[in-house]
Amino acid sequence: MDLRSAARGFLAFLLSVPVLQGNDDWRVTYSSSNVCALRGAMVDINCTYEYHNNVQYHPNTVRTLWFTKGDKYQPVDLKNDTDYTGRVESSCGEVSCTGSRCHGTCSLRIKDLRQSDSAVYKFKLTTNQPGGEYTEDPGVTLSVTDLQVKVSFLYPTNPTWTQLECHSMCGLAGGPRYIWIRNGQNVEQGGKSSDNFQSEGSYSCAVEGYKQLGSPLVLLQGNGDWTVTYSSSNVCALSGATVDFSCTYEYPDNVQYLPNTVRTLWFTKGDKYQPVDLEHDADYTGRVESSCGEVSCTGSRCHGTCSLRINDLRQSDSAVYKFRFTTNLPGGEYTGDPGVTLSVTDLQVKVSFPDPTIPTGAELECHSMCGLAGDPPYIWSRNGQNVLQGVKYRTYIQFGDSFSCAVEGYERLRSPLVYAPRTPSVTVSPSGEVKEGSSVTLSCSSDANPAATYTWFRVNADHYSREIKEGPHLIFSSILSADSGQYYCLVQTELRTKSELIYITVKYAPKTPSVTVSPSGEIEEGSSVTLRCSSDANPAANYTWFKVNRDGSSRKKNQGPQLVFSYILSSDSGQYRCEAQNTIGKRSVHNSIDVKYAPKTPSVTVSPSGEIEEGSSVTLSCSSDANPAAEYTWFKEHEDSVKASGQNYSIINITSEHGGNYYCQAHNAIGHHNSTFLIIKVTSSSSSSSSSSSSSSSSSHPAMVAVTTIVVLLATILLLVLLWMRRKRASSKACGEGGRPDTIEEPLPGPLYENVSGLTNRLAPAAQREPIEEQDDHTYASIHTSRSENQEVPRCWVGSNVQSDQAVFYSVVNIKRLNAGPGESDQTEASETSELYSTVKVV
Repeated sequence: MDLRSAARGFLAFLLSVPVLQGNDDWRVTYSSSNVCALRGAMVDINCTYEYHNNVQYHPNTVRTLWFTKGDKYQPVDLKNDTDYTGRVESSCGEVSCTGSRCHGTCSLRIKDLRQSDSAVYKFKLTTNQPGGEYTEDPGVTLSVTDLQVKVSFLYPTNPTWTQLECHSMCGLAGGPRYIWIRNGQNVEQGGKSSDNFQSEGSYSCAVEGYKQLGSPLVLLQGNGDWTVTYSSSNVCALSGATVDFSCTYEYPDNVQYLPNTVRTLWFTKGDKYQPVDLEHDADYTGRVESSCGEVSCTGSRCHGTCSLRINDLRQSDSAVYKFRFTTNLPGGEYTGDPGVTLSVTDLQVKVSFPDPTIPTGAELECHSMCGLAGDPPYIWSRNGQNVLQGVKYRTYIQFGDSFSCAVEGYERLRSPLVYAPRTPSVTVSPSGEVKEGSSVTLSCSSDANPAATYTWFRVNADHYSREIKEGPHLIFSSILSADSGQYYCLVQTELRTKSELIYITVKYAPKTPSVTVSPSGEIEEGSSVTLRCSSDANPAANYTWFKVNRDGSSRKKNQGPQLVFSYILSSDSGQYRCEAQNTIGKRSVHNSIDVKYAPKTPSVTVSPSGEIEEGSSVTLSCSSDANPAAEYTWFKEHEDSVKASGQNYSIINITSEHGGNYYCQAHNAIGHHNSTFLIIKVTSSSSSSSSSSSSSSSSSHPAMVAVTTIVVLLATILLLVLLWMRRKRASSKACGEGGRPDTIEEPLPGPLYENVSGLTNRLAPAAQREPIEEQDDHTYASIHTSRSENQEVPRCWVGSNVQSDQAVFYSVVNIKRLNAGPGESDQTEASETSELYSTVKVV
């Protein structure tokens, strides 16, 4: 073992066994709960940690830090703490996982220790696991102290021999070797912690190899013949206790001035020339006792011993105490410098709150700056009653509680009381309903003495509390919906009390709604589609659906958060607006619906229209309503191959072979639809000339049709008139022959049908006449006979079986287009057949 590692073992002495704490899944193990080290030395603090191995969060990421300031939620990393700049190093090994556990190691090194480094050091790790933060309490307590030189006198009869002991409150382990330094020079004394010295001068001690960590100097001084040696240069004691100082003094033995007369005193005020004797100091009246032994002289030296006792110590007694003696010898006054430094301190109750989620769960520690040796037992008092023994006391604080501690057997030396403030009260201003955007103030107050500090906390969803503001007032200048939640106020003197929880519920208008479409993705005609609208609002929002018209206006369709299309149509495409509304306000959002559908029945056209001659060009066009837009393919009847693709199909230099029935197919991703036939008839070159020669007769065809129609009508009317006159004569004859009118069986003229196609056929030139049976188109002529309301019915008709006063005649006329060319379609012929309706009323 090298000197450095061996020295490290006794310069930083670990006073207790390792500490194990955790919450089953998370654990930190410190190598020790208490470490004591010498000022100026270096100390190492080690720990191991464990956490649950969750394979969902691989790879593992771990961040670590050590801290003394802040808390587990906002710790100050020692690496960033200016008090430790350049003096700290932390290192961690790789994390390893075995089974369901991951573990790692970390160490902290602090160099050039100072007494201000005395503190509690805690380790925090943060991982990417759920609940991935953990801090181990209570941490490691580091105490930094000096080596001290203790002076004792083994031989009262020979006070020039002094025993010096190198002492540390740490109780360094391992039997380290010491060196003694006198007047800055090493004194070889065998490496013992104590030794005897006769020479006056300044002395200090150090661990061998660490001279720079030497103790404060102790002065064994004189003026050659005059010396004062104090038993200790520094004394620490508790307020209310009793302390003893002692010293030895020497002076020359001058037989001329026998018998010896010596006066002694202790002082803190004045100087060596005009000291104020403590026994006459009003600040110490009744509290100091001094005593001195008999002076004895041996050879040429005289020596004596004196002690000082101060009772009922007060913190104001902290001072430097010096001894002065006066003899009857020439120059017989002497004061021992630098004296004894007395530090008076109280026992103090140190309060900590290890678990922020339990704000009234406190840990109390009885503490003294003196570092009382021997680990004395402590007595705890709660509200004046003894409750527990031990250095620490864990309890839950209630309003009005008071606590103190004392060393057992010295209950009169209790620490000052620490008080818990009374239960605080919390108010909300303004009272009543809290609306988003308004100004809200939470106020906290408590009857506390001394005056308390206030801290506001918010309870998170995981029931952990988060500090948000210090001070008695928590102000929301423009409160948000996110500020809704539970709050409480923590009032703290030395101890704390917590207010009751206060609930803040912020009312607010709906936030911008969100719309979801189910099922998601492309919407096809005929499917079932549901639109759902939701909005964050308090109180809960009501929902209304509107469809937006093309002019921007809206019309209501549905009430409620859902809009359902059980069988959606292409006409349902468009913009929809969802409006969310509550008592505070309303907000709306637009959503577009685009319904995809297969092509509708295509429409087809041909350009140019009319007769198509061989050699000319023609374009067939197809269009269909579809979403997405349709693509087009052209086919010819009785042919399997595709003629063309695209919306237009052009045929250049057309021939008779191109004639026939064509159709197009419109198709998209949803489906397809075929058009009706488009008939293409191509006129050959030979028929073209024939058609030209008959153009003049063709031009006269409409006139001939008109003339023929008029002639037929006139002939029909004439025929009907003749028939009517004939009937009238027959009726008159019947009346003249004495016939009874009421026995007349002959009805009024009924519908007469006459096929006059022969007439039109005869009117046409002989070459153009066609057989009658081929003419299947008809013209209807109707003659209606009627009488006026005042017209008298002939007597011979009175009582006859007359059921109608109108006669309707239908004449069917077949008009065939003249000069029809060969190869013309039936459709063309049909379009040139006229049906004429004539109605003749006879009055």
